Amino acid sequence: MKILFTVEFYEPRKGGAEEVVKQLAERLAAKGHDVTVATSAVAERTKRILNGVHIESFAIGGNLVTGIRGADVEIARYRALLCGDFDVVLNYAAQIWSTDLAFDVLGKMKAAKVLVPCGYSRLKNPDFKQYFEALPGYLRGYDALVYPAANYQDRRFDEAHGFGEKGNVIPNGAAEEEFLAPDNFHIKEKLGIRTKYLAISVSNHYLAKGHDFVRKAFRMMKYRKDTTLLIVGERVSGRLRNRIGHFLLDYLWCWLAGVFGGNVRLISGKDRALVLSAYKNADLFLFGSRVECAPLVMYESFAGKALFISTGVGNIPDYAEYAKIVRTPEEMAQATDHYLENEAERRALIEKAFAMWKEKYTWAVIADEYEALFKSLCQK
Repeated sequence: MKILFTVEFYEPRKGGAEEVVKQLAERLAAKGHDVTVATSAVAERTKRILNGVHIESFAIGGNLVTGIRGADVEIARYRALLCGDFDVVLNYAAQIWSTDLAFDVLGKMKAAKVLVPCGYSRLKNPDFKQYFEALPGYLRGYDALVYPAANYQDRRFDEAHGFGEKGNVIPNGAAEEEFLAPDNFHIKEKLGIRTKYLAISVSNHYLAKGHDFVRKAFRMMKYRKDTTLLIVGERVSGRLRNRIGHFLLDYLWCWLAGVFGGNVRLISGKDRALVLSAYKNADLFLFGSRVECAPLVMYESFAGKALFISTGVGNIPDYAEYAKIVRTPEEMAQATDHYLENEAERRALIEKAFAMWKEKYTWAVIADEYEALFKSLCQK
């Protein structure tokens, strides 16, 4: 099959959407399919073919509500690609330019069309009221809808508007090649971490990711001298206003906690070997996010054998028997103290989650599910 994925950002940018599309694109390319990814142009991208995947970059940004940024010639070039000779086109996530620009040309596209809504994170935002009023009209142009979470608001919205028959639940996951391999990075040694325990929080520096929640919980634990909190992520890039806003609202406070808050450390997440080592050496993963659909870090926490302690956002409540869900920083602090002091209980929960991931949530299994869906659409 000839397959086109569209996503706002892609390698070398790091983030959840980037990782999902990378895993799917590279695995389908390895199976012999002709795979292209259309995405935003970034200065640090130096290759047009990466691990067998063709990358088409466009100087476009924004969405239909905040405004599409980009020259008319770039927008026309992108839409021409969408209408090109593909068997399947998958738009990953709504409310971004790479999906929003497809809406008006869905009828002209030759390929089977798939949308992965990724939660409709702005569904309740009044600024997006007209966007979601118009969305059902566009959903008619898709042949399939894919939900990483079985019980989240994007699926409920689509079913309420009569699109239940197009729905498919295919989860997110974690890469077995990465998490079953030995740790050759040795992050504690590299970073000089000498505490008995390591708690990590992997997410970029957006306010909605809840670093303030995690920092407050760690502060309530009196910055345990036997535990290091390692926050792994990137500062926001893009428009100057966004960079300044997220710097002042999130990154600055994380940085100050790292300077004055005891055993708090901040590191970049660009080096994948470092990130994997963090998972494999962590005792706990602390997640305070406010908005998620099916967070990749949860599956990676299961695979890395780090106990996942999190707010109950997105589909995390579906995994309540494998993780600890908390409502407040106080509850996160109490849960963290409890599981650090009760190793047998912590280990039992970790091993239960790991076994579940290994059986159901490896990217090899998930890529097969997407491939089967694509083949069934091409046969219609």
